[in-house]
Amino acid sequence: MGVIDMFTDVQFMTAKEKELVLKNWKTFLQHGLKKEHFTKRLYNHLHLHCGFIAHYDIHGFYATYFEAGQDTEEKFFEHFCNYSAQNYGANADYDDLNTAMRQVYSQYKDAITAQAENDISDKLDLLESCLKRAKTDRGFARQLLDKIRV
Repeated sequence: MGVIDMFTDVQFMTAKEKELVLKNWKTFLQHGLKKEHFTKRLYNHLHLHCGFIAHYDIHGFYATYFEAGQDTEEKFFEHFCNYSAQNYGANADYDDLNTAMRQVYSQYKDAITAQAENDISDKLDLLESCLKRAKTDRGFARQLLDKIRV
């Protein structure tokens, strides 16, 4: 049974289109949630069929969930994994795809979580080196304080 065999055609999406969304999702997760792998097809599915708001456009959506920090990524995946069309009063036409997407996410969850933790450590290391430099370079200290608005 191929991937497409598990999907059914619905009014606004064919089984083949569902397969393409799943493929985009897997690529996005495999590459660590990088913006260049967040496709219009994936964005449209998430905001039209997974209970997310559009956030104006693809760029606003991506910035909201994947550039704002680990806690927003966690909220995104928590919502996505717990989303049920039935709970949102939506039809279940996309449950086959959403179930497959959650299964793919479960394969990458640990790597995504580890990367988020590494990103935090890297940012803290950078902050520590900036603070060290700021103690001896008052011009840099002023710029740093302006950026963090303290």
